[in-house]
Amino acid sequence: MDIVQLEQILFIAAVITYLVSGGIYIWYLITRSEKAVGLATMLLIMAILAHTLAMGLRWYSSGHAPMSDLYESLSLFGWGIILFFLIAQRFYPVQAAGALVVPTAFLVTSVALVFYKGPEALAPALQSYWLWIHVTIAMLSYGLFALSFGAGFFYIVQEYLLKKNYRNVLYTFVLLLAVLGLVLGLWAGSELADPAKVMDPISQKVGNEYATSDYLKIVGGGLAGLLLGLGLGFVSGKGASKPGFTNRLPSLDVLDEVSYRGIAFGFPLLTIGIITGAIWADQAWGRWWGWDPKETWSLITWLYYGGYLHTRLTMGWRGRHSAVIAVIGLIMVLITYLGVNLFISGLHSYATAA
Repeated sequence: MDIVQLEQILFIAAVITYLVSGGIYIWYLITRSEKAVGLATMLLIMAILAHTLAMGLRWYSSGHAPMSDLYESLSLFGWGIILFFLIAQRFYPVQAAGALVVPTAFLVTSVALVFYKGPEALAPALQSYWLWIHVTIAMLSYGLFALSFGAGFFYIVQEYLLKKNYRNVLYTFVLLLAVLGLVLGLWAGSELADPAKVMDPISQKVGNEYATSDYLKIVGGGLAGLLLGLGLGFVSGKGASKPGFTNRLPSLDVLDEVSYRGIAFGFPLLTIGIITGAIWADQAWGRWWGWDPKETWSLITWLYYGGYLHTRLTMGWRGRHSAVIAVIGLIMVLITYLGVNLFISGLHSYATAA
């Protein structure tokens, strides 16, 4: 068995363990069994250790930091989500949030498996020590935002439960899972599509030219994901919209604090990530900022989370207002990180090259 095969085995084992651990966290949310959460945490620690070793082997076999393509950056994204959730669980009673956060990490890493390919030489633009500095900082900030998303979502659910507004609990689950299902469905449809590659004669940039059949696959995938999300959201929402469910979630104060801390630590990391990216862009392309789609959406995401901190620290926004902003923020992150690379051509598109 060579190093590449061992890396694959360790990563697949980590992804499967994330799935199992996420299922146990969901079981804990239902039963409130301390044995269940203990087992889920132990599995999560084992999984992140295997995941860390897999990334280390990837670094060794490729000769560069494992952050150069979509597989490697998705792997790091999922790793960051788990790391920060374990840290948060150590200091706050947020085990119930694992029922959402850990499955999110599983989805991220399982998508990474789809894009898996063996170690390759770096593209010229990536041959810089800024690679691991810039990408690591950005992915860690995304992991913190994902943690804030989980805590914010359960804050909204807990508030509705305490007000005995069980219908809105149902609607919240349906809306969340419908949106996630739609996003994943569109992504799956885009993977089934096979657009032609064309070069713009003026800009010399390579883009995609979609046929009608490609659009039908994308739309069909989105509709299938939407229907699946609606079904799962209805089942989950019906289970959560019960009087006793409020005792299975952390208090509103704890959820609000965790959601805020995730953004309070994630925002400076995102700021540093944008700054290091600008420095790297100057070295690679001769300019600090070029309004590339990735750069533009990174700025939009930065302004969005900056707005969250401004409203909280200067206007006193707390509770549901902040929770809603944190939940929507994950959509901004997904657009910045995944959507731009998959659907819009730009200088950062090399990261998704298969």
